[in-house]
Amino acid sequence: MNIVKRELRANLKSFIIWVLSLAVIAYVASMEYVAFRDSTDLMESMESFIALFEALGLQVTNLATPEGFLSFESIYFYIPLAIYAALLGSSLISKEERSKTAEYLFTLPVKRHKVLLSKVIAGIFYNVAINVLVMGGAILTYLRFSPSKVFYEFIGNLAIGLIITQLVFMSVGMFLASIMKQYKKSGAATIGYVMGSYLLFVLIGFIDDLDFLKYIIPFKYFESGDMLSGTFYLEYILISIAIIVSGIFGMFYFYKRRDLNI
Repeated sequence: MNIVKRELRANLKSFIIWVLSLAVIAYVASMEYVAFRDSTDLMESMESFIALFEALGLQVTNLATPEGFLSFESIYFYIPLAIYAALLGSSLISKEERSKTAEYLFTLPVKRHKVLLSKVIAGIFYNVAINVLVMGGAILTYLRFSPSKVFYEFIGNLAIGLIITQLVFMSVGMFLASIMKQYKKSGAATIGYVMGSYLLFVLIGFIDDLDFLKYIIPFKYFESGDMLSGTFYLEYILISIAIIVSGIFGMFYFYKRRDLNI
């Protein structure tokens, strides 16, 4: 428990920065919604680019409703939260070497797997916390528009899709940090994985022949359009669970066998 508290304290500052940044994004999105809702010409011009927007992962439904507009801009939640989760996972594993505290931490009368488990718990806690706060912030920013029940159902579904996506990227970040000998490169590799996943996500939207890649791209698992309709695909849920479990167990396996850079 002491190690969990230590990890929570160590990552609190970055957590607050990310929460505030995403809260600003949610507020700016709500201001944009006012402009779209009150401009018929703008709405019509947007409809002419539906194919392009959907290829880019921006689901266009009814932009005149809070849930429709938030669905359209939800990629601005998916990408930052994926980056946060991946970097958090990577940092939790590599920071002991980076801050030169690995020798001290792993000479304590605590087994290495318990230290790693504490890091996993801290990572899950912060991912759930930022998810709840960001979704709560989105609700607060749209309250003034008197959203319908559909809006709240969409927020609930979106929160579920986001947290699973976050845990997928966190587990991958932890795994990459555990197998890379040069801890300084783990963060860059993690970011590369997130952005590479998104680029493939976009390419699939433009090139139908690449559709078979959707099973390895986490951004395809819980798309905002599906969250708006309340559609969850069992195969994507199972793939997500497999990635999360494999990433975390792989991290335990490889990290316990690596030579720490101290």
